[in-house]
Amino acid sequence: MDRRDAPSSFRLTMFLTLAAVAACGGSSQSGDVVNCTNDPRVAAYAPNLSVNSTGGGMKFVLVSSDPAPPAKGTDTWALRVTDTSGQAMSGLSLSAVLFMPDHGHFSPVTPQITSNGGGNYTATNLYFFMPGVWRITFNVASPSDSAVYQFCIPG
Repeated sequence: MDRRDAPSSFRLTMFLTLAAVAACGGSSQSGDVVNCTNDPRVAAYAPNLSVNSTGGGMKFVLVSSDPAPPAKGTDTWALRVTDTSGQAMSGLSLSAVLFMPDHGHFSPVTPQITSNGGGNYTATNLYFFMPGVWRITFNVASPSDSAVYQFCIPG
């Protein structure tokens, strides 16, 4: 590359970096509000919202969310996990992954999941740091399975 091209290459690199950062969030200069509630990928929050696990052997019930509905910031969820016949599945090793499919990034905070006995679990540190569509995947270590919720976090 010719030395005369270096400043324009630098400016282009800086422009593309700033554009990428702006696309992934921050405050909106134009005052736009993100509203993805009509997105066909997301579920409308309601207490006791259930999803079947991807392997089909479990049912996850989102008993409650604090705040309700899930919102921007740090949320806490109460979950209940049963087998397909409705029997509580206690003592599972669960983890959660929060991902924004439209932006291609994860939450920077690792959620914590505590077993409360009787198939009941509490998920804390669910950090939705910006508005948009969020995919929340609960992974079970053994038996290996997972369950997925998708919500719109408005803002």
